[in-house]
Amino acid sequence: PVRLLLVGPYEDSLDPISEQSRRIIKENPAIESVGPKYGDDLLGYYAASDCFVFPSYREGFPNTVLEAGAMGLPCIVTDINGSREIIEEGRNGVVIPPQDSSALYQAMEHMLTDTDARERMAANAREGIASRFDQDFVRQYLINYYDEIMANV
Repeated sequence: PVRLLLVGPYEDSLDPISEQSRRIIKENPAIESVGPKYGDDLLGYYAASDCFVFPSYREGFPNTVLEAGAMGLPCIVTDINGSREIIEEGRNGVVIPPQDSSALYQAMEHMLTDTDARERMAANAREGIASRFDQDFVRQYLINYYDEIMANV
């Protein structure tokens, strides 16, 4: 059976979801919203997953995508700063247009139904993170990102 685990808080002040969506999440037995998780609890959710989905459209450099990849998970991410630098299309995940629910659905369905592709991307995920991202790289990326934001204020 397919399950969707929603990890993290609702962002009511930034981007609230509709009451209808909340009701669907609450009532659908295949969806579990567990709220924010940290440390070993979060690692447990990565370990229980077959794929990590991060359809953000406003993130900086998402540590969660790095963490998921380090845990050997193929990722579905949106084509935004940070995510597109981490995920190599078809190698360790899939990159979709932001705010495109149809593309998101298709990518999730593909991960579910194409076991060979999912397993190939999973096999590449950890090595891709370990070989391309170290703490100094991530720190410098974040500094550059924040400098860019501050220049536009």
